[in-house]
Amino acid sequence: MVTDFLAWQAAIVNEYKRPDQFVTQDFHGGVRTAVDAPAIASHLDIAAINPYYGTQDDLDGWAIAMLGDYTRSLKQAPYLVTETNAQAIGWDSAGQFPPYDGQLRLCAYANIASGANMVAYWHWHTLHYGQETYWKGLLGHDLEPNRVFKEASRIAQELKRLGPRLVNLRPRNRVAILHSTDSFHGIQFMKFSDQVNYQTIEDQMHRALYRLNVGVDFVFPTSTNLADYSVVLVPPLYISDDALLQRLADYVKNGGHLIVTFKSGFCNEYSTVRWTRMPGPLREAAGLSYQEFSTLKQPLALKGDPYHLGEQNRVSTWAEMILPDTAKALASYDHPFFGQFPAITRNAFGKGTLTYEGTVLSDALQDKIVAEVLRAAGLAGPDQDLPTAVRIRQGVASSGKVQRYYLNFSGQAQTFTYPHASGTDLLTGKAIQKSQPVTLAPWDLAIIEEL
Repeated sequence: MVTDFLAWQAAIVNEYKRPDQFVTQDFHGGVRTAVDAPAIASHLDIAAINPYYGTQDDLDGWAIAMLGDYTRSLKQAPYLVTETNAQAIGWDSAGQFPPYDGQLRLCAYANIASGANMVAYWHWHTLHYGQETYWKGLLGHDLEPNRVFKEASRIAQELKRLGPRLVNLRPRNRVAILHSTDSFHGIQFMKFSDQVNYQTIEDQMHRALYRLNVGVDFVFPTSTNLADYSVVLVPPLYISDDALLQRLADYVKNGGHLIVTFKSGFCNEYSTVRWTRMPGPLREAAGLSYQEFSTLKQPLALKGDPYHLGEQNRVSTWAEMILPDTAKALASYDHPFFGQFPAITRNAFGKGTLTYEGTVLSDALQDKIVAEVLRAAGLAGPDQDLPTAVRIRQGVASSGKVQRYYLNFSGQAQTFTYPHASGTDLLTGKAIQKSQPVTLAPWDLAIIEEL
């Protein structure tokens, strides 16, 4: 109903808009599961998003990256930020955390680095009554210039100078996450946990890539461009027709590296459980099957701590009792009964591999699995050696030149050795040579454009 309604509105506007005007719609503040965002986006000229995020010591940039990657992928094109943090936000006066010095500017560039062609704030000045009295704008209740307003003015002056060089940045990512809104709802109707669901696992996979400084796009059940990616991550694909599962199997056969999570392939497109041994049409590519599964009342360790994670060597919530056909067991449960079943497997199929996670991994364990597959796909490199607080976002500008954003999400200076071709820091105008040390001030950044 929402898709049809917005398509009807867009059609009316398209009858009257000038050639220089466009139709957009913001997708609120997150990955919206109540609507079919890819279908809605097909009726828009440009997609938009309202990313809100934690500030002060909670700022790590992940929410900006996650929502930017998702929104950019809806049209495979630059997008707009129609609202984002100005000062503190909140529905009441509890939890007021205005950004530290430098954070507003850092986040503006983090949005641009994800592919945003506009960054707009909610809102110009702060309301004096009503629900959003404490959802503060660039100006406070006194309507006078303040610390945050001055930082926004600095951003504006920099973008007035650099905007033409930064606009229309296009990441060229070799990794994708398959997003399925139907699977989210199918799992919610027959949930396996109150704490873990489709979205938490999708977020975990994206966070792993973000921590590893690997750019990612989203693809959808109707996407036909899987071959553009070397690695595809699949959160629990509970709802899927046979055609999509066959495309995934073909992707592996043709040389792709697939990471598939538990419950994938369980139901068809009508949320009806398949009449075959699981994971249904993925069985040959995965090299395994299972007939039973179990809730885990308590987290379990993996036998022998294969990834050397200590306290983070644990899985939880759910266990599929995997029966390998051709798959190799990467890890098994440290348990007198479940220990007979692999927890994580990998299967060579055709020219590619399928890594299967039959349980819920700890964050650290997910990081290890993702990093392992990236190395196998030839996607590991010097970006994984950056300081923990430094994130890199990169793409090709409209000029055809590669631009790399180095973002320091910490209150301490960070130094790293620049490993890529020589370039220029667009913010300072300084030349940057390969192998040269680069220092970022607290909550600061560099934008290095290759020569």
